[in-house]
Amino acid sequence: MAVSVAIITLNEETNIRRCLESVRWADEIIIVDCGSTDGTLEICEEYGCRMFNHEWEGYARQKNFAVSHATCDWVLSLDADEEVTPELAGEIRSTLSGGSDAYSMPRSNLFLGKWMRHGGWWPDRQLRLFRRGMGSFKDVPLHEHVVMQEGSKIGLLRNPLKHYTYPTIHDFMAKADSYTTIQAQMSNRKPSAMGLLTAFPLKFAETYVYKGGWRDGIHGLVAALLGSVRILLKQVKMWEAAVERKAE
Repeated sequence: MAVSVAIITLNEETNIRRCLESVRWADEIIIVDCGSTDGTLEICEEYGCRMFNHEWEGYARQKNFAVSHATCDWVLSLDADEEVTPELAGEIRSTLSGGSDAYSMPRSNLFLGKWMRHGGWWPDRQLRLFRRGMGSFKDVPLHEHVVMQEGSKIGLLRNPLKHYTYPTIHDFMAKADSYTTIQAQMSNRKPSAMGLLTAFPLKFAETYVYKGGWRDGIHGLVAALLGSVRILLKQVKMWEAAVERKAE
């Protein structure tokens, strides 16, 4: 079975070569870029990718644009900071002749140099491999995901996709600031004083204690603290947005 790999990019020269190297086995690689000014496009050209420039319309629409240009029977959608392991590549090639219409795979996340196993970081299953024409990304501002046609059969892959998600604390906080702004804009709810007060401790207890983040050592502690800060930041931005709406 032939496989198209679809990737969206914007200034991904630190990640894209690793990603492309991991899918050299694919029948075609589609890159949809929205204005990279670093070496991203030159690297993609080295790998013979089919390249398109498309003005940014949001994560879901950008990914659906990439998927729409696939010509193979199967589509594997990847982020530029992800890597298909050799084991996962072999499993994909040996599994596609089965009866499923899509497959989800576990994703291993790298946080400050450590592959996280607890605190909600694993197995982080992602549905990324599907028959062309049977799936698309749901058009939401954040946390886009593939939605399959009704009645589709979903299979499970065992080997993980690697995600080089947060190499530094700066990367974590930059993404947290961006994502929480979008989340606040999506919500019309004004958090209560109690909600603001309990946002941090409740999230910390969930990730560090209930989900076993402590098992990842100091990385688990730092991840739980930063994740709790992100939740608090979202609540504060929601409160700020509600106050601004009331003042209009």
